[in-house]
Amino acid sequence: MDKAVIKLLIDNILSILSTEATLLWGARDAIEDIKDELISVQSFLIDVDRKGVGSEGEKTWVANVRDMAYDVEDIIGNFMYHINRQRIGGHSSWILHHTIYFPKYLWVMRQTATKIQKINGKIKGTIPERKQRYCIDHIEGTISKDNQKWVVHRAESSLFFKEDELVGIEKKRQLLMSWLMGGELHQTVISIVGMGGSGKTTLVANTYNNDDVKKHFDCCAWITVSQAYELDNLLRSLIKEFYGTRKEANPVDLSSMNNRLLVKTLVNYLEKKIYLLVLDDVWDTNLLDEIKVSLRDSCLGSRIILTTRKEDGACYHLGGKHHIHHIQLLQKEEAWELFCKKAFSNSPNGSCPPELKSFAQELVGKCKALPLAIAALEDHEIRRKRLIKLWIAEGFVEQVKGSTPEAVADGYLVELIFRNMLQVVKRNEFGRPKRCKMHDIMKELALLISEREMLGVIHDGEEEIKECKARPISIQRTGDELKSFKGISKLRSFLVFKSLLKTLPFESKILRVIDLEGRLLNLQILDIVDTQIQTLPRGIGKLQNLRHLIMYRYTRNGNDFRFSTGMQTPSNIAQLKNLQVICSIEANNDLIRKIQCMSQLTTIGISNVKAAYEIDLCIAIQNMRHLRGLSIRVHNEEETLQVDALSSPPNLQKIILAGKLEKVPQWFHSLQSLTFLELHWSRLEDDLLPHIATLPNLGPLSLINAYVGNRLRFSTGFPKLTNLRIRNFPQLNDIIIEKGVMPSMQSLWIYRCMELKTVPKGIEYLNLQELLSRFVSMELNNRIAGEGSVDFPKVQHIPKIYLQ
Repeated sequence: MDKAVIKLLIDNILSILSTEATLLWGARDAIEDIKDELISVQSFLIDVDRKGVGSEGEKTWVANVRDMAYDVEDIIGNFMYHINRQRIGGHSSWILHHTIYFPKYLWVMRQTATKIQKINGKIKGTIPERKQRYCIDHIEGTISKDNQKWVVHRAESSLFFKEDELVGIEKKRQLLMSWLMGGELHQTVISIVGMGGSGKTTLVANTYNNDDVKKHFDCCAWITVSQAYELDNLLRSLIKEFYGTRKEANPVDLSSMNNRLLVKTLVNYLEKKIYLLVLDDVWDTNLLDEIKVSLRDSCLGSRIILTTRKEDGACYHLGGKHHIHHIQLLQKEEAWELFCKKAFSNSPNGSCPPELKSFAQELVGKCKALPLAIAALEDHEIRRKRLIKLWIAEGFVEQVKGSTPEAVADGYLVELIFRNMLQVVKRNEFGRPKRCKMHDIMKELALLISEREMLGVIHDGEEEIKECKARPISIQRTGDELKSFKGISKLRSFLVFKSLLKTLPFESKILRVIDLEGRLLNLQILDIVDTQIQTLPRGIGKLQNLRHLIMYRYTRNGNDFRFSTGMQTPSNIAQLKNLQVICSIEANNDLIRKIQCMSQLTTIGISNVKAAYEIDLCIAIQNMRHLRGLSIRVHNEEETLQVDALSSPPNLQKIILAGKLEKVPQWFHSLQSLTFLELHWSRLEDDLLPHIATLPNLGPLSLINAYVGNRLRFSTGFPKLTNLRIRNFPQLNDIIIEKGVMPSMQSLWIYRCMELKTVPKGIEYLNLQELLSRFVSMELNNRIAGEGSVDFPKVQHIPKIYLQ
């Protein structure tokens, strides 16, 4: 975390020095002087992040380093605020700046230089002085010794669990023992993978201690690796463990052996033995690369067991055969049995007292079937896109050449899921995460670290907020207004949940994230979805750092044409060169022409489009070479949507077109990357399906009053179509699905199709998981409902059927 903050600082300072040199003549020396110190601090904090800290003195010192880094960030942020105020004002502002306002500007410049010099003095003097005073000469190890001991002891305690303390382990143990003692003579690796607290170590320990297993092998060793290991020490531990299981004396000179001698000793010892090695809690495959030379395959039937939270660790091959077992969570009955054994061990028969049963069952439910889960808090799901936007705004995302910050942040998310630190709640049809959450235990740990490192604070809104040093503040619930905003001028992010706020912290000039309206120059995300705001002020053009502008609102239900609308926006929005996402804006002649220069956009939504805008609109879209998401809505249901002038569209992945189409756009066939398509009130007379059947990546397809014909025939293609929504087709009376079409279909919705009297012909060919039939003819639903109905045999394979 600290690494990201300092890196962002240095990047900002270098940018200032290169682009604003003429404006910084009064503070340039001070900024250049602190640059080298910041680079040194960055190196120090990277080391701290990697190695951890142990003593209270070390923790205090690191906190001081972090606080001073934040102070520098504040100074730079405020200074850039003053610079940007002058830059966005145009020629008249420049004249005022160099005449009337120049003395104030000069004063700000000198104040900035003074503040930076003062902070630089502290970094050079105070921190080293304290380091010497408290004897913090270096930070040893890859994690603090106390923490390392706790990790190892906690894991190794599983070796001593009694048989009657374990639950739901018998079948898993039998499988593991069959792999351990099978007839395979080649060295075999067995990987046990699962999230923290799922019981990996307990399963392996119970199997490792089995008498039959111990007799099968000449020698055994158990090593808890965790995130902290030093190779030579680990090799020494391996040698001691193997010697110890045979009650043999360790080599006398073991402590003085270098790496080469340690490897040689281990290779010679294991050369003619059938051994069992457990490497518990493996985080880094580099370890496996380093020790595999010591674990040669002698073709005698040796076994290596790895436990890990990471999939890449589980898939690592040392040679020979490889088995992978993913730990499944406890069944409901097993979770209850384990809870009772732990909580009521002194009660008669280990049973839960009746008066506590209701509370105890609720607690077990909140533990999410994880054996190690104890804490019980409210879970909060978060959308992937929102999480990524917040990371970017907070400066947590590194700049990678050739990649957008959004793409880099997406990689971070995948890594967290890969490490089982985030749970995926919902995925899209291609397996990409849509919503995630933290498990209770991980969330509690994250909150503790967040408050300790001043990365964020959760506030209930009932008490005054005074002198809060944390940059992000999350208001979880409150009444009409917060009690006080005193002392939060350094606020970076302001997130409000379940609140009706009337007051906001407008004293903050360096706020970056707010899900309410604001006019702050450093703002990166403005989210005012479904509010009563109808028009954005011209001042929006001043928000040069804005990346995401989200401002549509819902007006009616999905059966009406105008179920959502955009917002009136000044044309100077085209000045925002960092803007990536804008949805949605109400079109006008001037705005459509101005957005032609916004080639950086990845997503755009435009409403109130008229036929007269066709040429300018298509030119604008054509220029947006990075565009992936496009939504276009016409002014009303009688307006025709004209988009034929779009000759070669960008590499679009998501399209929503709302409005009457005279014909299927000729460029539809070229949408090879398209994953989502919605046609709303298109009322096409031509059959749409042949034009989109061959699109290789089309997943969800939503057709709302999109076709005026009476028959839909799916005769070929749609290889990845997963969800089909057929809604509000007033004349449709027949749906035909040929065998082999739509092999990936999971969900079919038929909604407000009153002329449809029979189930789709060929529905029995689809591997559907869900069928919804609502606001259709009574005759259609009667043909489906109940085992005696006419068409029930065609749909009985579908697990979920909803009729209304």
